[in-house]
Amino acid sequence: MVQVDVFWAYALGGSLAEAGGDKMLNQHDSVGNHYFAWTMIFLSVFWAPTGMYLLAQHPSWETMQVYDSISDIPPWLIVGFGLTNITQGILGYFTTRFLMKSNLTKFATLNWMLGYFLLFFVLIYGWDGTGIDRFLYDRDCFNGTAWTAGAGFQEGAGVYFLISSVAKTLYIEGAYLLIPYFLLVARWAQHNRQYGIPAILKLLMRVFLMALPAAILCAAALWLFL
Repeated sequence: MVQVDVFWAYALGGSLAEAGGDKMLNQHDSVGNHYFAWTMIFLSVFWAPTGMYLLAQHPSWETMQVYDSISDIPPWLIVGFGLTNITQGILGYFTTRFLMKSNLTKFATLNWMLGYFLLFFVLIYGWDGTGIDRFLYDRDCFNGTAWTAGAGFQEGAGVYFLISSVAKTLYIEGAYLLIPYFLLVARWAQHNRQYGIPAILKLLMRVFLMALPAAILCAAALWLFL
């Protein structure tokens, strides 16, 4: 989604920098090394195209139900979306690298985890409390009917989103995106004399057992008290 991909890109770039570990830090040239090169390849070949395809194929869902069709989206927003999917990843990479270089390893981890926290928070709460409502609505399942408040929880939406046309696209793109991502994390863990699978599991635990619950709690607090 356009509103969250800037945070996801930041988290992806930052987590890849952390995966590079000491081997990445010991590179004399911060740009001219294979860790940054592969991060750029990942961002530009695997990450950015997934968002652009979703925007073209499912523009209403990808914009969190803000725009009805691709023709409604300002050209500058489309270009900016594609550009920031890469630049934010680069920013996340170098911010994490800087913190690691400064021996602030815990802050380096929290740095990219913040990207995931913001991603989940916007998905769940959005900007007006309707984030998950917007997320669970695929208008292709309702003859193109535009989203309205509560539409994501009506009969035929909600859990049925899992078999929607958007979800099917996400499953394919998830495989295209996550397989190379996890391969890089595992391979770079081995560069640093660690095991690949535990490195992937540690990353997933930080994302789904820390960043996600924190976002849910913050969203719930806003729903309760605002």
